[in-house]
Amino acid sequence: MKVLIMEIEIDKIGSNDYYSEVLAVMSNYSKLVKNPRQKIRGLKSQAILLTGIALVFLVIFAVLYLMSPGTSMYLYVIIIFSIALILGIVYIFLINRRISKFKNNDSSKKLIIEDEYVEMHIGDEKSRLNFKDMQWIILNKHSITFIPKNEGATLIAVEIKYKNQVIDNIKEKQIIVDNSNLY
Repeated sequence: MKVLIMEIEIDKIGSNDYYSEVLAVMSNYSKLVKNPRQKIRGLKSQAILLTGIALVFLVIFAVLYLMSPGTSMYLYVIIIFSIALILGIVYIFLINRRISKFKNNDSSKKLIIEDEYVEMHIGDEKSRLNFKDMQWIILNKHSITFIPKNEGATLIAVEIKYKNQVIDNIKEKQIIVDNSNLY
């Protein structure tokens, strides 16, 4: 017999920081399974930093090329950094688009914690993660993420404001990793 421990109605729209952090957790899944005690940086801030570095080097090598136009090596480096800059801008655009897609989902959301599993309902869709298949529950700056043991399983995330409700109702306390003090 399954015992309903808790059901939380989730706010329909989270913050940009929350969605950015969840995307970063998803992209760092392999690292987090091995070592959950690490600070997760948002993908958008990483992309902006790398794009800015590409822009700085592009300007430097463009100036060097203008100072000695006969050197073709500078031209090749300019082309490489131009491509890096374009790719960085496209990546930032794709991240923003993905966050907007998450934010524009106005379906009702509900987190259910039972004895054997955690389940997220978003509209008519359900995502379930059994505790026996769960590697970690990671508390980050903006999110709580339920990390599965295998990459093919569904990752479930909720905003950190539900921290007390979630922790109080999780029996497997040994899989909870609190990274909120790393920020």
